[in-house]
Amino acid sequence: MRLVLVLSCLASPCAAQPIEYRDFKEIRVALLPGYQQQEGRSLDSTTGTIWKDGGVRIEYDIAGVYTDCKSCEWTKSEVWRKKQVVNGQKAVFVFTKSKMLVVSFPKSHANFYATVHNEGELTDVLLMLATFKGVHTAQ
Repeated sequence: MRLVLVLSCLASPCAAQPIEYRDFKEIRVALLPGYQQQEGRSLDSTTGTIWKDGGVRIEYDIAGVYTDCKSCEWTKSEVWRKKQVVNGQKAVFVFTKSKMLVVSFPKSHANFYATVHNEGELTDVLLMLATFKGVHTAQ
């Protein structure tokens, strides 16, 4: 493990906050302080949760591309959609009327989704997913 600094303007003034970098079995993402990760499995994919007590809960599934699903609930109530390159990978961000943020990394088939209740939770999700390095096979 190594520590990485991320600048965050969650409170005034802006301050550098350390985040713990973890190399998980299937995904690589830096967690903000207090967040934990639990990996799981479905019949055909790697799943998991990133959370902290009193914070946002991010679910993930390494299967398909959720933001391309035209018949799924979250794309039916889409408020906005943005595309961005994150660490060299295309990412698609979709936000819905029910305040669900769905983020897909099509090349990795990695999908993250969370219901965000306020700007702080949205910021936490975006800061952590901005560190996504891709899907890796355990060695």
